Amino acid sequence: MNVHLKHRMTVEEFLAWGHTRATATSHDEPKWELFDGVPEMQEHEKWAHDRSKMATFMALHAAIAGKCPFEIGFDGLGVRVGPNETYRPDIVVFPAGLIADDDRHAPEPVLVVEVLSPSTRAKDLRTKLAGYARVASIVHYLVVDPDAREVLHFRRAGEALAFPDGPSLGKIRLDPPGIEFDCGAIFGPGG
Repeated sequence: MNVHLKHRMTVEEFLAWGHTRATATSHDEPKWELFDGVPEMQEHEKWAHDRSKMATFMALHAAIAGKCPFEIGFDGLGVRVGPNETYRPDIVVFPAGLIADDDRHAPEPVLVVEVLSPSTRAKDLRTKLAGYARVASIVHYLVVDPDAREVLHFRRAGEALAFPDGPSLGKIRLDPPGIEFDCGAIFGPGG
């Protein structure tokens, strides 16, 4: 669902609009993202998506906790892509100590993760890939596909995030933040 607007919103207008919506509606409303100044509501997730998202978060959290000076945001912290675009990745990793409790965007994100669903597949693999590539601090973009039981690891290559040769299998090195991440941990036995 898109919102019809007379002008394209800036990120600041979007945040104010979102705050107004949050105080006027129930807290379980789907999340919203801003694409080229237009708010788009994201669909509620299916269990396979949610399970993969949580498993990815737990594996990354275990890899980061106490080992490197990074924090991990889960399901809600935004990534500012431009003056009229902000995405809310499923998971975002950023340097520790740079964020205040009331911040809504990850400062200097180095890793973002999106878990595919049928309704977000094209946007995650095209629009968000191009948007995240514009954020110079993002070095890694992981796309988790629960249906195919695979992870695509896009890496920083100059101004772009390079397409992987194929799905990542087993452990991959994510530097920064300086951790190894086991892709198999996301999908459980047979994964």
